[in-house]
Amino acid sequence: MPLRRYVFLAFIALVFISACSAKPPEKILFIGNSYTGGIRKMVTDLIKQSPHSKTQILFVNPGGKTLEYHLNTKGTIAKIKQGQFDLIILQDQSQFPALFPERFQKAAIALAEIINESGSKLVFYETWGRRDGDRKNQKLFPTYESMQRALSKSYHSTAKKCAADVAPVGSTWKVVIKNNPKLGDELYRSDGSHPSQKGAYLAACVFYTTLFDEDPRMLKFNGGLLTAEAHLIKAAAFSTRKN
Repeated sequence: MPLRRYVFLAFIALVFISACSAKPPEKILFIGNSYTGGIRKMVTDLIKQSPHSKTQILFVNPGGKTLEYHLNTKGTIAKIKQGQFDLIILQDQSQFPALFPERFQKAAIALAEIINESGSKLVFYETWGRRDGDRKNQKLFPTYESMQRALSKSYHSTAKKCAADVAPVGSTWKVVIKNNPKLGDELYRSDGSHPSQKGAYLAACVFYTTLFDEDPRMLKFNGGLLTAEAHLIKAAAFSTRKN
């Protein structure tokens, strides 16, 4: 066998072995605010009813707080440093990454350094635009679409700078709105901002495929949704993550 071909096959074998031997996360920390609190139960229930039911999941989610707040909170930093987490998920206040991308990025990078030093891997929780745009900042984000574009750009560019992963919840939200406007509207609670049960289920499916690299369509858990709705959301979560 020619040496070049032998080296190539050996490399492929090593990649395959590495991929197969990668351990799923056993301990995960979510850091955010009410957008994290709003999916907390659904994420926990979905994972408990999956093959990864023994995964330990912790949450830090005081309402309305930013990553700047968490960066300057001793309790949050101590939990990061001492918790020995496999993965840590970061979520900023729902408007902040769109309104103040530089401040968001600065705080995220500072937290990423602490997270990397702790030995944990970082995942960003990309959130969604508000149903009717940002009413307090209508000149900047008059519609859902304009707000979603700004949020997605901010999260993905920051993740790239931090060499981190992204759970594309907001991007999946956009796909569902496009493919099924009625269901897309029902992802929100009545305030047009926070996730409903269906929105929380969407987020849980995105996190499942992001954190465990598995297809949520293989799960029986439907989160109390109609089978057709759950299947549409699972498919959107999987395809968005893979693409």
